[in-house]
Amino acid sequence: MTRSQQPALALFAVGMIGLGILVMVYGDFALVWQPVAAWIPGRTGLAYASALIMLLGGAGLLFRSTARLSIRILFPYLIVWLLLKVPALVVAPQMEAVWLGFGELAVLLAGGWTLFAVLAGLRERSILAFATGEKGIRIARILFALSLISYWAFTPRICEGDS
Repeated sequence: MTRSQQPALALFAVGMIGLGILVMVYGDFALVWQPVAAWIPGRTGLAYASALIMLLGGAGLLFRSTARLSIRILFPYLIVWLLLKVPALVVAPQMEAVWLGFGELAVLLAGGWTLFAVLAGLRERSILAFATGEKGIRIARILFALSLISYWAFTPRICEGDS
């Protein structure tokens, strides 16, 4: 990472740590991770395991020696959480809140993808090699831009409904 990229890495890491702390304090998934249904057995244990991944992964990003391993764990973790929102989009595509939640997770994934593209250090023959380097950064930028559409399209209507 270049010196100019360090603040972004630190902010992403602090954000992941903060979400992990929220889960630990409340013993439930942070607001953006709500796709885990209440009826799932061991949901609380899963929430704490999720919190540990966020806490340790975020903390690991802050140290050069562990950053590569941390992003290799956080990247698939964020992909799974985004994919857990897809069923809600299929069931209720007309609900604005579903699209906003999907957009929030997509923004997090775009940030994690950018870090993965820069830090992962995968071999060229790896299955995930397409997600690294300049190509991976380009894909993350496109994902980020597409995720902002949900904010642009739905936020004004939700805010108007609150007043």
